[in-house]
Amino acid sequence: MKTELYKINFKAMKTILSIFFISFSLLISGQTKINGYVKSENGEALPGVNIFLENTYDGASSGENGDFSFSTDEKGIFLLKATFIGYKSWEKEVDLSEDIYVEIILKESVNTLDAVIITAGSFAASDESRASVMKSLDVYTTPTANGDIMAAMKTMPGNQAASDDGRLLVRGGDVYETQTYIDGLVAAKPYFSKTPDVATRGRFAPSLFSGVSFNSGGYSAEYGQALSSVLVLNSNDLAENDNTGLSIMSIGGEVNKTKRWTKSSLMLSGGYTNLSAYDKVFNSSIDWEKPVQAVNGTAVFRHKTSSRGMFKGYITTDWGNLSYFVPAAKPDELMRISNKGTTVYSNLSYRDCFSDKSCYKIGVSSTIQNNKLGLDFDNIQTLEMNVETRFSVFHDVSDGVKITWGANETYNKYDLEYKPFESTSSKLDFDDHLLGGFIESEIKFSRNLAIRPGIRSEYSSVLNKWNFAPRFALALKTGKEAQVSGAWGLYHQTPQADYLRWETSLDFERAYHYVLSYQFGDISKRLFRAEVYYKTYNRLVTYSGDNEYQISNIQNSGTGYAGGIDIFWRDLKSIKGFDYWITYSYIDTKRKYQNYPEKVTPWFVSDHNFSFVGKYWVNQINTQFGLSFTAASGRPYNNINSDEFMAEKTKPYSDLSLNLSHVFYIGDQYSVLYCSVNNVLGNDNTLSYRPSNLSDAQGNYTMIPVKRDLKRMVFIGLFLNF
Repeated sequence: MKTELYKINFKAMKTILSIFFISFSLLISGQTKINGYVKSENGEALPGVNIFLENTYDGASSGENGDFSFSTDEKGIFLLKATFIGYKSWEKEVDLSEDIYVEIILKESVNTLDAVIITAGSFAASDESRASVMKSLDVYTTPTANGDIMAAMKTMPGNQAASDDGRLLVRGGDVYETQTYIDGLVAAKPYFSKTPDVATRGRFAPSLFSGVSFNSGGYSAEYGQALSSVLVLNSNDLAENDNTGLSIMSIGGEVNKTKRWTKSSLMLSGGYTNLSAYDKVFNSSIDWEKPVQAVNGTAVFRHKTSSRGMFKGYITTDWGNLSYFVPAAKPDELMRISNKGTTVYSNLSYRDCFSDKSCYKIGVSSTIQNNKLGLDFDNIQTLEMNVETRFSVFHDVSDGVKITWGANETYNKYDLEYKPFESTSSKLDFDDHLLGGFIESEIKFSRNLAIRPGIRSEYSSVLNKWNFAPRFALALKTGKEAQVSGAWGLYHQTPQADYLRWETSLDFERAYHYVLSYQFGDISKRLFRAEVYYKTYNRLVTYSGDNEYQISNIQNSGTGYAGGIDIFWRDLKSIKGFDYWITYSYIDTKRKYQNYPEKVTPWFVSDHNFSFVGKYWVNQINTQFGLSFTAASGRPYNNINSDEFMAEKTKPYSDLSLNLSHVFYIGDQYSVLYCSVNNVLGNDNTLSYRPSNLSDAQGNYTMIPVKRDLKRMVFIGLFLNF
């Protein structure tokens, strides 16, 4: 009986297995097998390549020898694709009616992470994956900067120390030759008002920005109206979380509140500065009547409209007031200098994309400044307004070709009323519409070679003239982390309002840039750069007269040149926790402009400038220690007792500054105690000399030394976050 049962079970099992194997055979016969081999253009096998059928889950990765194999149930015509980092994507239509063998050859992409980038004149990355040379944290922790973007940028090569000014003076260019942009829109008044003998500082807080792009020459056709350089500030996107901040400083205080929603964020802040108490504690070289008082307020709104769309709104306003005395014409007589003004700056921008390969940005910025300058009994009242509308479009034409084009319209209105003591007041004003457009392409022939040709054109209504400015840059990769870059370009700038208020039949001032640079290393580890440059100036504005409010014979007859070398080294890797950079600049420059009788080196130029910035983080006590040392050779000044113009120089300048930042937590929010001391050694630096109207028996006039208002400045700040 058992034998019969076993026979029946064996027959049943045999039948089941037969059905299973027949079904499995039918299933296998219904699949299509795809196999093949992946290699590069030079024949090397490529492992790890992703090969797949588009819009399916079927695919595989290539093995160590470049081979691959997978099966699919799909039938019909499908797109077979292959992707691999550093190579162009590959695709081919295949018919899945039968098994397929395919040989895939991948071509090297020109847009890899280690591809060449055009860097001539620029200290920034070409994309967000490569950090800018200077971030907001670098600004806050640079001892000489005291939280000022402009002061921190002075530690970059190409800048003059000029501690008596506070504004950027780049590669022999005057202050007005550097233009500042926020999110691609012009910031017409990036500094607080400047008065004689007192340094100013930048208007914008570093914490608002994700990075700083400083270009000292040969810059993109996207930017105009700057003979020497551009400073581009890229603002943050959405705030990360809710935050309340309170800052208590030795010169004032500030409070801010940030609110974050899912797709939006809002930040409001207000601050007050008063140097009265500070002036009583520390001995200032300025004879203050009313030390600096200032009030400011800022609002920042961000809204993410889509995965790639972002609206940004920013508005800031400030009011300031000061007055002090300087020596006047007669012994024991003083002249009073005062300044009172209000400035409002707004910036609205929106960015989004038409498609995966085409994006755009539109925006408008405005600056309104009402300022009153008092020179003893004379008063100069100015009202300036600048409104710029701009749009830009970016196209990825192909893997190695990008085209950018755009246009801007800038309206400038300037009103000045000069009220001299016991004399008739005069009013001067003008309006200008500046229309600009540009087109520029970046072409990467390979990972090792790229060029960037472009052209910019502008029309000024007040000048009733057009300009055309071709520009060209290239980069050649000479090693894994080394490259050579070059740039050439023509740059124009409308004459300053100080001249246009008197004479509008002028022309654009003009400069040619020639830049060649060598760069080696990785910006996140160690970076070395050496750059040589040469600039020529023509059509600079000249005039006759000593008082800029009463001048004549204004024309474009000035010329000049500037040439030199800038060296930069930054190291974040050699010593754990220690970040430092070193810069050195040499310049040879002369120009004939303003009321200069001949071509000479301008008063603000030191032939040699050296800077060292070092920061060391001590993890055990959550504290960073910083040191900055700046040195510069003497600057020329005009001794009116000499027959030669601008023939004498001041003594060399040096400044050693220290700071520390101690981080502690209140709940889960970090706070910072910050202390800094500028000019620790108390060097009595003479920055320049200006003549008085006092003369001795021989007819020689007294030369008054110009020095920093404070020989040694101490700053203490407690920055609390809740």
